[in-house]
Amino acid sequence: MIATLYREELRASTRGHFAWLGAGVVLLALGGVAAAATQDTWVDGYGIIAYFLVPLAFVPLAAGVIAAPRANRFVESLFTAPVERRDWFIAKVLVLVTLGAAYYIALLPILAVYLAHVPMPLLLRKLLMWAPGLLVASIAIGTLIGVLFIGRSIAAPAATGMGILLAYAALVPLQELMVARGNGATRIGALTLLSPAVLLKNALGFTLVTGTIPATHTATWVAAAFVIGGAFAIATWTFLHLQGVETWEARRGQRWTVTAAIAALCIVPIATADRNYDVAAPRPNTAPAIPGLFARGNGSFGLTEPGGAMPFRCCGTMLNRDAPIATDAETKQDLLILLPVETNRKLTQFTLKLDPQAGLTAVVEGAPAMPALDEHTYDSDVGPAAVDGHHVKTGWIARVPVTLHPTRPWDIGGNRYPMTIGVTYAAEGDAVPRTISSRTAVNAQVATGMYEMAGAGSLLPICCFAAAWRRWRRTR
Repeated sequence: MIATLYREELRASTRGHFAWLGAGVVLLALGGVAAAATQDTWVDGYGIIAYFLVPLAFVPLAAGVIAAPRANRFVESLFTAPVERRDWFIAKVLVLVTLGAAYYIALLPILAVYLAHVPMPLLLRKLLMWAPGLLVASIAIGTLIGVLFIGRSIAAPAATGMGILLAYAALVPLQELMVARGNGATRIGALTLLSPAVLLKNALGFTLVTGTIPATHTATWVAAAFVIGGAFAIATWTFLHLQGVETWEARRGQRWTVTAAIAALCIVPIATADRNYDVAAPRPNTAPAIPGLFARGNGSFGLTEPGGAMPFRCCGTMLNRDAPIATDAETKQDLLILLPVETNRKLTQFTLKLDPQAGLTAVVEGAPAMPALDEHTYDSDVGPAAVDGHHVKTGWIARVPVTLHPTRPWDIGGNRYPMTIGVTYAAEGDAVPRTISSRTAVNAQVATGMYEMAGAGSLLPICCFAAAWRRWRRTR
C-alpha cells in the first residue's frame, strides 16, 4: 500500500501545469549562477548556494506540501477512505525525500565538469556530505511545520517555513563570526547551534570562513540526529494521533507533550553539542597563501596585453585582477614596472628577477639589457614615491614582455598564483643601484570552464522545459 500511495503521490507532484516549468526555472537559475560564479572561486560562490541555501529551501517546500491536503480538503477523503493514514503519511514523506534526491542528482553534471578540470578540494567534499544532511533536516523540520498548521491555507506554514529558513541560514555566518572572535563557546554562541546547518557543519569538521573547529564531534552528531529524528517523530505522532479531519483532538496533556517535545528540539542541541573550538580548521583547498591578496593600488607592478595600455585599476598585489589568464596554456603579457624615476633622468641600469610559485612559470622574453620605457603622467600624489619621498608626477614605466604558464589549478576560477618580483635599477645621478621588491599574484582561470559548466547546468532544465511543453500540449 505504501508503494502504491508513493507512486501516486509522486505522479501528482508533477501533474500540475507549472510543476516542470518551475523545476526548470530553478535549475536554470542554478546553472546561470554556476556560469557567473566560475569567474572567481567556484566553491565559495556556487557551492555555498547550491549545497547550502537551496537545500534549506526544502523547509518551506515541505511545509507547504504537507499542509496542502488540508487546504484543498483532500484530507477529508483520506480520513474516510480505506487507507491507513500512516501509509499515506509515510508515502508523502518519501515523495519529499525523492524530490530532495532528485535535486541532489541534478547537481551532478556541473560537478562532473568541475572534477574533469580540478581535483576535488576538501571544502567541496564536505559540501557534498553537508547537502544531503541539510536536505533530510529541512524535510524533517518542514514536515513538522506542515503538520502543526491545519488551517484552510498554506500561507501560514509556508511563511513559517520561510522564517525558519532565514533563521537557520543567518545562524551560520553568525556562528562563524563568533568563533572567529573567540566567543563560540559562550552562551550566546551556543544559540547558533539551533540551526541544523551549524550542527552538521561542526559534526563534519569544516568551516566556511573561520579558522577553528570543535575538537570533538560525537555529541554534535547525537544532537543533529536528535533534531532530525525528533522532528519526524513529533510530526508522525501528531498527525496520526492528535488531529482529526479539521481540528485538533489532543487532550491537554498531549498538547503539553507536543510543546515540550518541540522545546526539546531547541534546547538539546544548545545544551549538548560540542563547543570546544580548539582545533585548527583544515584548509579548504590547495590554494597558496598570498598576504595582502586584496590590496589595491600603491603597487609598482602590473600586467597588460602585449603593447596594451596600463590597466585602469593598477597596480596592487593582483597583477591582472580584471583580466585573468588561462590555466595550462602559455600567455604572453607585458609586465609593467612603475619606476620612481622622472623622465628628465636617463635609466642606466635595469635587472629583473621573477620567482613564480605554486605551479606558475614565468619567462622573460628576450631578456633585454634595457627594457622599453613608456612615459606616463600620474594624477596628483598617486605616482610612485621617489627617494626623497615626493610622488613622481611624470615618470618612466618599464615594459618587459613575459610568458606566463599557470598549471595545477585548484578551482575553475580565482586561481591566484604567487610570484615575487625583484627589480634593481639605477638612473643618472644615483650613487648606488636601488631595488623594488614585491610579493604579487597572477589571476588565472580554466579558460573553457565557465562555458562548460553553463552547458552542463542547462541539460536538465531543457529536459524540464520539454516536459512542461509536452504537458501543456496535452492539457491545453
